[in-house]
Amino acid sequence: MIKFFRKIRQNLLLENKTGKYFKYAIGEIILVVIGILIALQINNWNENNKLEEKKQDYYQQLLKDLKKDKEFSIKTIEQFNQLRSEYDNYRNEFYSKNLTIKEVYEKLLNLNLESVSITFSSNTTETLQNSGEMVLIPSEIRNKLIDLKNFQNTIKANSLANNLQKNNITQKVFSLFGNFDLQKRVANQKNLESLSVTDENRREIILGWENMQGWKNFSENNSKRQLQDLLEDIDNIERKINAEINK
Repeated sequence: MIKFFRKIRQNLLLENKTGKYFKYAIGEIILVVIGILIALQINNWNENNKLEEKKQDYYQQLLKDLKKDKEFSIKTIEQFNQLRSEYDNYRNEFYSKNLTIKEVYEKLLNLNLESVSITFSSNTTETLQNSGEMVLIPSEIRNKLIDLKNFQNTIKANSLANNLQKNNITQKVFSLFGNFDLQKRVANQKNLESLSVTDENRREIILGWENMQGWKNFSENNSKRQLQDLLEDIDNIERKINAEINK
C-alpha cells in the first residue's frame, strides 16, 4: 500500500503536476491522521470494555461479600435473640416465685456464657482500596462501601471490647468455685468437702454472674441493634449495585 502511494506521488512529480502532488500529499496526511484516530478509538473502546468487564466482575464479588455479611448478621441476631430470651425468662422468675439462693445459683449456671465472635467479609472492598481500583466504582456506591467497612470495624471493635470485659468478670467468678463440674466431682469425696460451695460462696457467685449476665445483656442488645442497622445499609448498597449492573 505504501509503495502504491509512493508511485502515485512520483508520477505526479514526473508529470510536473506540482499542485496535484501537494493536494494528494495533504490528502494522504489526512488519511493517515484519520487512520491513527480510528486506531486510538478502537484501542480506547477495547480498554473501556476491559475496564467495564473488570467493574462488572467486582460488582459480582461485592454482592457475594454482602450476601455473606447479610447471612451472618441475620444468624447472629437470631442467636442474640435466643440468648436474650433465656436471660429474660430467668429474670421473670423473680416476679413469680420465691426462689432460694441455691435455685438462683443453679439457674444462673444454666445460662449461656458463650461470647459471640463477629466477623465480616470485606475482602473485595479491601482489594479495591489496596489496588487503587476503587475509582472504577461510581462515587455514590464507593462512599457507601467505605462507610460500611468503617461501620463493620466499629461493630467488631465494640464486640471485642465487650467480650473481653465479660471474660474478665467470668475469670473472677470461676476463682470462687472452680470449674462447672467440680461440685459434682467432689460430692462423694469426703477429703474434698472443703471445696464444696456454701451459701456464702453462692451469694458471691450470684453477684458475679449477675454482673456478667447484665453486661452480656447490654452488649449483645447493642450489637444486635448495630447489626440491624448494618442490614439496612447492605440492602441499600445491593440495590444500587444491581441498578448499575442492569443499566
